[in-house]
Order: sequence, then C-alpha cells, then structure tokens
Amino acid sequence: MPALLATREGEAIEDSDSSGGITTARGKTEVSQRPPAAASRRLGRKLVRVALIVVFDLLAAGLGLVVFALFHHVIPKNLARPTVQLAAGSPLSTAEGQTLPGSALAASSRPAPPPRFLANRPEAQDFGQWGRQFADLFSDGEVRRTANSYISRDINLCIERIQENGVTYYLADVYIRNLANFRTAFAQNQFGRGITNTVPAMAVENDAILAITGDYYGIRASGLVIRNGQLYRDSLFDDILVLNHDGSMETWTRQSFNFAAVLERGAWQAWSFGPMLLDHGQPMTEFNSLVATHNPRSAVGYYEPGHYCFVLVDGRRDGYSTGLTLRQLSRLFYDLGCSVAYNLDGGQSAVMTFMGDMINQPYKGGRNVSDIVFIAETLEGQP
Repeated sequence: MPALLATREGEAIEDSDSSGGITTARGKTEVSQRPPAAASRRLGRKLVRVALIVVFDLLAAGLGLVVFALFHHVIPKNLARPTVQLAAGSPLSTAEGQTLPGSALAASSRPAPPPRFLANRPEAQDFGQWGRQFADLFSDGEVRRTANSYISRDINLCIERIQENGVTYYLADVYIRNLANFRTAFAQNQFGRGITNTVPAMAVENDAILAITGDYYGIRASGLVIRNGQLYRDSLFDDILVLNHDGSMETWTRQSFNFAAVLERGAWQAWSFGPMLLDHGQPMTEFNSLVATHNPRSAVGYYEPGHYCFVLVDGRRDGYSTGLTLRQLSRLFYDLGCSVAYNLDGGQSAVMTFMGDMINQPYKGGRNVSDIVFIAETLEGQP
C-alpha cells in the first residue's frame, strides 16, 4: 500500500506510482519535477554557499576590528599642525584668495598647540621711531608711577575715571615705544575651550601694568585667534580686529576679511568678538551684534601707531552706572579722536586692572574668562 505524504498546502498524498507520478488523497495525479536525489544535491550546494558567506562576513568583521585597534591604540597620532615660517611679505590664501577654512579647537585638557605660523616680527629696535615720535612722553629709564599712571623708557599710560550721565567708565590712554609692549595672554597659558581664570590673576601672572578682558575666544569654536604673532585658529566668526606689525589697527567684517592681505602686512594680534565701533573713523548707528542696549563694556581704540586707549565701562547697576549702548560707545571713541575702535567681551566679564589690582566695579564681581589684553614691559627673551 502506498505511503501517505503531505503537500505544502497540508494535503495528504500517496507515494509515487511506477510512472513517476504522485496520486493525492483526492485522486489527482501530479508529475514530480525532479528526482529526490537531485533535490538533495541542490539543497546541499545551497547550504555550502550560505556557510561560505557567513564565514566571509565574520572574517571581514574581524579584519575591520584589527585595523581599528591598530590605528586607534597602537599607532600614535600627531594631531598638532606643523609650524609654518612666513617670509616677509609672503601672502597665504586659499584658492579663492580670501580666507582659510576653520580649524579644530584644541581640547581643553591639552596645552596650547604649536601655532600655524610665527609671524615675521620686526625686532624691537625697528620701532624706535615711536620712541623718537613720543620722546617727551617716555623716561630715560627711571620708572615713575602714581596711583593712576605709569611712565618708563617704553611705556606711558594714564587712567582716568569718568562719571557722567549716570555712567561710570575708565579711560586708559596708552603710549608705547615697542609693539612688544602690547601683549595678550591665555588663561593658564593654554589655548583651548573651557580654560579660564580671572583677569587679575592673569594680569599678575604676566606682570601686566594695565590689563582688560579679551575676546573670550574659548567660548566659541570659531573666530580668528592670533596672539603675540602666532596663529592659533584661522576660522572666522564676526567682526575682526587686527593689530599689525607696523602698529596700525584695522577692523574687518567677516564678509570683507582678506587673510592674504593681513598676513602680508604681518599680524601681531587678532581678536574675534566685536562689533567694530567706527566706520573709517566715523560713529556708527548699526552694528553686527545682538547686544546693543546698555551694558558693561570692554573696548580698545586706536589713534596712530604706538598710541592706543583702553575703555572699561561699568554697568547694570542703577545709581552707579547703567552701562553704555553700542551707539554711545561708538560716539565715545569718535569724540576721543580714535580712527579705529572695537568692542571686546563685556557684561559680567568687563574688568580692568592696574598693577594687578582691579580698579573698576564689575557686575556681580566679574567672572572667569579665557584671555586678557595687556600692556607690559618687554622682558629679556621676549620678542
């Protein structure tokens, strides 16, 4: 008697007859498509292919893990960019001839990385013209200091406290013999995000005679950073202030900035906070900033090579000082006779020190920041 089998649909079927057909329980005869032995061989070949694919995938995954471990744990990585020396007058530009792309910011736990380039700094004696130009303002070597002034062979500065129209601000008039007297410093002497200190602490660490808050570069991942002739970051943020090697200052919008032109002149310092406060020496009414209302302010102005001013405005304190709007700050620098002026980090950050002591009354006592701008004597070994 024929044996019963089952179809895919669950029907019972009888085993094949002598003609090779299959008779179902419903009496239908179906012709088999291939002998049972051929089907078994085909199934075997299919299983072998599947097994080979699985083995190949496992080998590929293992090789990928080995390569990953090799590059991330065995082979050391040098993330710092090499220092590039620039000859005098050598431009550096992209294919478009304007700006360089942004660069990654160093991790906060790392020391300052080597700069991209060391600007071509003229020696101090090349700036002797400032000494001759302001000869009657410097001493013959003796340091003469009062409660609000400092005069030496290379520096003459005087700080004035002014109260008018419900605002208190401090104006420091500064003459220097050498560009090296106009310096900047990073908190903890490191470049990176999240590295901060107080302005007085940084002023003391760097023997600053006069210091104010910088541009708080570390609060952002972009913005041009050139400090004491070294380029640390080449991406752009908003308005930019550049102090050139000839002692001149110039402000740029982000759209108009020309990196090649700046490097050709030789940049000593560059800040990225803003906004710019004068347009070709004229007061402004519109600014590239969202903080235009009354606030504490920190700013720098330029008269001519070797002659600058620092302005620190207290604010947010009714009855003492409300602060200045950007329009008022712009007008102040215009009235002072500056041809260039630039807003630095203000608000609670706005602090000015003289001989290491804080002389203004910052909002809520001030706060830690990432950098300072300061005036100091040139120490032996410094550029």
